[in-house]
Parts: sequence; C-alpha cells; structure tokens
Amino acid sequence: MAQGNPRAVYERAIERGNLLVAETLLRSEIPRPTLVDLLELVALIAVKDPRRHGRAAARWVQRWLEREPDATVDDIAYVAVSLQALGGRRHGAALTALRDIAAQR
Repeated sequence: MAQGNPRAVYERAIERGNLLVAETLLRSEIPRPTLVDLLELVALIAVKDPRRHGRAAARWVQRWLEREPDATVDDIAYVAVSLQALGGRRHGAALTALRDIAAQR
C-alpha cells in the first residue's frame, strides 16, 4: 500500500476518486473507521460504481442508526433522501448535509 499514515492516504484516495485504494485501506489498515470515513466511501461509490450505491448506503444507515438510537422517522427519511441524492445533480449538497449529520457524534 502507499506510504504514509493510513488515514491520510485514505483521504487522498477519496479526494482523487480512487475507489480501489480507499476500499482496500478501510478493510485492511483503518480498524475503526468513523461514520464520516464510511460516508466518504459511500459517496465515492455513488459516483464511481452506482450499481453498488444502494447496498453501501443501506449499510451506512444501519451504522448511523446504531449510533443515533433516538433518531426519528423524519431523521431517517432525511438521511435516506440525502443518500439517494449522492451521485446525482445534488451530490455536493447531499454530501454536505450527510457530513454534518455524521459528524454530530
């Protein structure tokens, strides 16, 4: 794998759109990815491999719900719609909203 701190290498892979490197790092070198780390991967999957986006987004919602036990159905709907928007015309706005939600814990 590339040299450097695994998290920094992961962030560079995300910025450069390198899905293969980002996934490999999360699986092998980042033992406790944050919700934000995982969200960045879901967003990259939405752009680079849309056929996998739905499953990746569903796994992210599951993790988010584990950390947000007081989430309401309105919260869940907002998160789901935002995840669905990833990879589309509103990708940037959806990702910004989801980053804020993910960073709250």
